[in-house]
Amino acid sequence: MPHPRRCGLKRTRKSCQLHLRAIWLRASCDDPGVKVGYAMLFLILLVAPWANGQATAVGGLRERLQSVPDLPLNVTEVQVSPPIVLTGISAVSADRDGHLYVIHRPETGDPIVELDRNGHLIRSWGKDLFKVPHSIRIDDAGNVWAIDANQSIIFKFTPEGRQLLEIQVGGVPDPTREFCGATDIAFARNGHLFVTDGYCNARVLEYSADGKKLNEWGSHGSGPGQFNLVHSIAIGPNGNLYVADRENGRVQWFNQSGKYLGEWDYGGQLHSLAFSKNGDLYIVLHPKEAPPEKDSYVVKIDPSDGEPLGKYPVRSHELSITADGALLPATRSSQLLILAPRKQSSYK
Repeated sequence: MPHPRRCGLKRTRKSCQLHLRAIWLRASCDDPGVKVGYAMLFLILLVAPWANGQATAVGGLRERLQSVPDLPLNVTEVQVSPPIVLTGISAVSADRDGHLYVIHRPETGDPIVELDRNGHLIRSWGKDLFKVPHSIRIDDAGNVWAIDANQSIIFKFTPEGRQLLEIQVGGVPDPTREFCGATDIAFARNGHLFVTDGYCNARVLEYSADGKKLNEWGSHGSGPGQFNLVHSIAIGPNGNLYVADRENGRVQWFNQSGKYLGEWDYGGQLHSLAFSKNGDLYIVLHPKEAPPEKDSYVVKIDPSDGEPLGKYPVRSHELSITADGALLPATRSSQLLILAPRKQSSYK
């Protein structure tokens, strides 16, 4: 198991506090001046941005990623045929045949679009069902799940778009807010569903396959098991739940009962995360103060310790990975991209 507090880019707040406290305690009690000096240093560093997990400056995250090598990727921009406008792509997923399911935010028309990998339009659906289309995932049976981040509703469809299930997550604190609901979904091997509810709430919920609520955990904050906009979720090869704690800039992981197991803290914003079929782990990082379309990276990390292995500059609101390992970033634009890793024997 990876060390629960190890971080490849920055030290976490708790470890910094313990380290500084140890320095302070080592100061000589017989020399009040030294003791006061260490106490002042302790307080200054305690409130410094890097010490409390709020390293949000544009340059900070960018500089920390400079030493991370570029990912060797072949980039394909998918052209939809016949042409349709994809507006603010929010998420993309792929089924086992390579068909792409896009959820976007058109002013009129269908928010869910199915394409083959060459961009040929298969079908679309979902008009008038959504207020804020947010996430789309495909389960192992090929069913299509989509989430509305305003109404906090989860829809289950057949691959052809026939609705099978609707789960009302509920508990929306402020229905007048555009974004105040659920954000993402992941599927356990036993059929259970794990849902992140992060825009107004700060929780992970567990449901049975037929939509019955079984469990929930989480609260607002920056401590273990707390969240500041829980935005994405994925299940690792070990069965643990990995959660993108967006505004805290970290990945937290839990067992399927909600027990906190550890975290990797990167700073900035951490929008999404996804595992490939062979266990590769990718996350999406973005400096808080940068414009949304700038300085975003998809970062491949070592799933054993959270260390960055490679990066690619692209905006990705949500992230999915195809069965053959290609990355599907949701660009929040009309640009539909497929990022296919190149084979390199020297690349880990």
